[in-house]
Amino acid sequence: MLKKIITNPFVFFPLITAIIFWPLSFHLFTLKNDALTYYYPIRTLISDALNNKELPLWTPFINMGYPLHADMQSGAFNPVIWIFSFCTNYSLYGFHLEFLSYLTFAGIGFYFLCKEFGYSHYTSLIIGLAYEFSGFMTDSVQFFVCISAACYVPFIIIYFKRMSTNYRVKDSILTGLFLFLLFTGSYPALFIINVYFLVAFTLFTFFSHPTKWKYITTISLPLVIVFCTFILLSLPAIISFFNHLPFIERGKKQSLEFAQQNSLSAYSIISFISPFSTSANENWFKTDPLMRSSYIGIIPLLFLLYALTNKSFLKVKNNLFFLITGIVMFSLALGNHFFLHRLAYTILPLVNTFRHPALFRLFGIFSLLLVAGYAMNDVENSTDPAKLKRLKKLTFYSLLTLLLIAIILSLILKNEIIIKPAFSLNNITTLFTQLNFIQRFLLQLPIVLLLLLLLYFTLPYKKTVQILLLFCITDFFITTQYSLPTTIIGAKKFTSVSGLLNRNMEKFPLPKMSSIHANIFNSLDNLQLTGSKLPFTKQIGRNDYFITPGNLSSQDKFYVSAVKEKVFKNPIIYFADTILYNFQVQHLLTDAFAIEDSEASNLNRFVIGQHSTNDAIHITNFSANSISCEVNNTYPSTIVYLQNFYPGWKAFIDEKPITIQKANITFMAINLPSGSHLLKFKYDPQVVKYTWYISLSFMLLILLYLGTCFVVQFFNTHNYRNPERQPE
Repeated sequence: MLKKIITNPFVFFPLITAIIFWPLSFHLFTLKNDALTYYYPIRTLISDALNNKELPLWTPFINMGYPLHADMQSGAFNPVIWIFSFCTNYSLYGFHLEFLSYLTFAGIGFYFLCKEFGYSHYTSLIIGLAYEFSGFMTDSVQFFVCISAACYVPFIIIYFKRMSTNYRVKDSILTGLFLFLLFTGSYPALFIINVYFLVAFTLFTFFSHPTKWKYITTISLPLVIVFCTFILLSLPAIISFFNHLPFIERGKKQSLEFAQQNSLSAYSIISFISPFSTSANENWFKTDPLMRSSYIGIIPLLFLLYALTNKSFLKVKNNLFFLITGIVMFSLALGNHFFLHRLAYTILPLVNTFRHPALFRLFGIFSLLLVAGYAMNDVENSTDPAKLKRLKKLTFYSLLTLLLIAIILSLILKNEIIIKPAFSLNNITTLFTQLNFIQRFLLQLPIVLLLLLLLYFTLPYKKTVQILLLFCITDFFITTQYSLPTTIIGAKKFTSVSGLLNRNMEKFPLPKMSSIHANIFNSLDNLQLTGSKLPFTKQIGRNDYFITPGNLSSQDKFYVSAVKEKVFKNPIIYFADTILYNFQVQHLLTDAFAIEDSEASNLNRFVIGQHSTNDAIHITNFSANSISCEVNNTYPSTIVYLQNFYPGWKAFIDEKPITIQKANITFMAINLPSGSHLLKFKYDPQVVKYTWYISLSFMLLILLYLGTCFVVQFFNTHNYRNPERQPE
């Protein structure tokens, strides 16, 4: 009974995830780099807006104002992130919980995908485990949206496969729902790759179908339902992203050189055996250390080799499809090391818009694991002793091959094997990060050899697959521990990081009328954990750290301009004492100026404003999407608001709308008549808000429909199992 409970996927995967990632489960350490400098602050800002009872449309705390909803990696429209926002207020505890949840459901999803293909319970557990703790996962932890993408993909394939077989409305809706979650909560490149994966699977199903015309007619309606479900749920995100593209550099076609950054090196093939060794600082890997590993576990790898050496496996259409797809995906991952990515860049839409070809390896791992799972399932259910004998022989040859590789590498790199005196066992984290390639390889090799040796002697037993599960748990536990200090956790303890990033419980404090320079100075992070403390200290400004890859082009232009230093000497909102039209500012003696774009005037001129000592601006209300002020000015004035000019902003004087002008390259300004006034700037993109209401209404209808289907299925199953309770 206890074994049945523990091996239940909804118990097994959360338990194993908590154990293997124990530094995060017990909050001893935190994630690091991009996870803390970008994805965590973005989530805190979403949470603050939602808990302030407003949509997370704009944030004033990133790069002098930024359209949060238009950032493709922010997750502002993703309901999973909204749930964590409401439940945890996005403390670091909540951030870790979200990460561990993605990992857990990645394993659960792949388990049920294996069951969908008819694999046994234990085989599905092993392959699900291999997917959850594959090299892509342990490498990409800092790229938080890559982990969330890997979580959603198995569910998309499950329901898409069911839809392609049964043509049910429920499966079509669920496919569209998970595509929406992938689109709004993951890295855009992985969504694009996933769509091509589905296209390939559809073509495979079409050519495999005995009556192709009938397949076209029956699959058309389910595909339309998938498309409509996805579009209706994603509509506000689609509009936001599309409208944002002209304002960012990433919105344009990228050069081939840019698109092939972080290509998977051919040398990274050794990560199938020793993923820890590929994290070494070696130039010949030629890519980011977080884009190198393709580890799937020693046991699944052995069964993959077993499948490749058995012709009968390749006669099964599903195996052949996933094998070819896996090879193609890894070929694309090679980027500039192989011709296929260049070809895809040239002919396939959207492949020329993103970089990191190594991301393709996620779907390569995905495909090859399904082939390995088929082989494992076949051996488990077979009564033919010849299969076990063949597998045992393959295990023996693998042992010999690894020993030979170790000997050759040791001879070639013998001068690098000895640990230098500078190493100290007092700091194991530092020790691990400073080991070179051959040291890391030889450190992991004994574990690999021991697993193969144990497998060799346990293959004849009847409960081999259950023993294999224990071997796999051991394998992934040890392998992940090697990766923890290099690609997953930071060196600082959870308590120190949490203290530095202490959340301001006052969600939107009124900005002080201090200069932007002063705000930036107070945002410095001496520990280099956050990149920028501005989102946490709730101060307006921008330091040298680029917190988002989708930064506004106008903000970048301003940041390298001659006027930046002068403009930053002003507070967030100020009176302009000088207004310039197409004027060169090198000899300006004032800081409180406004450079206005004016195509109507071809003359270089400036106007000196009139001011009184009684003129004042008092901020009365401030939130994610608005600022309200009481203004007293003796003469007509120009007021500059140091938030980026962007479509959707509106200004009101005494509740009457007024035109916003673009000033100082990227900011906003309005002309204000003399007197006492109530001034309000409000970010209010109407189309986005209305489409969000449509999306939310459709989401509620979907949840109602799925809930009804679940209840009906539950009672049908209950009545079937208990016929005496059926009405006469």
